[in-house]
Amino acid sequence: MIRLPLLTTLLLLLALPTQAARLELADNLTLLASSRGTASPFERTLTLPAGETRLLVRFDSPLDPGSTNESQGRVRSAPLLLTLTLPASGTLRLVTPPLPTPQAIRRFAASPALQLATADGTRPLLATALPRSQDSLLTDYQALLARYDGSTSAATALPAVTPVLPAATPGAVPVDPELQRSYLAADEAQRKAFLRWALAL
Repeated sequence: MIRLPLLTTLLLLLALPTQAARLELADNLTLLASSRGTASPFERTLTLPAGETRLLVRFDSPLDPGSTNESQGRVRSAPLLLTLTLPASGTLRLVTPPLPTPQAIRRFAASPALQLATADGTRPLLATALPRSQDSLLTDYQALLARYDGSTSAATALPAVTPVLPAATPGAVPVDPELQRSYLAADEAQRKAFLRWALAL
């Protein structure tokens, strides 16, 4: 007797339409993590529930925008933390402005200005670039996002991040922070040229 009302209630709950928005990423953006579950860097479209969602994305583009050959290399930004308030339905697109030249791509990677395109138009998005010291080949981006995820709003400042430097080995020369920053900001070709110079090759 009790089973029939319980079953009816369950069926009604399953029949209710779910409220979700669809978020599409531009080809030069890579999804690293989502506060709404595990994300794959190969996902180009996300279905997300209405409300606030936090994402970690990265700008990743070939240096030559008109070529399919990546012989000139790629340019990547630091991980970008985004906070989006999604509507109950509709399609939104996370995009970049047109980047016609390698110089424009380099400038954009250094200071990304992402945009959110909706049916009403395109508006700029506030993105926080996380320190490069937190970005490595072995980074767990879902855990990194969890450190910044919480009840704080987009206007609230993120906690200060102090890079952890490895302990110096005896006889090691300390690394000049200015030199390290310049090296990390350089593109792949500049890094190779620097290493050739430093090793006197």
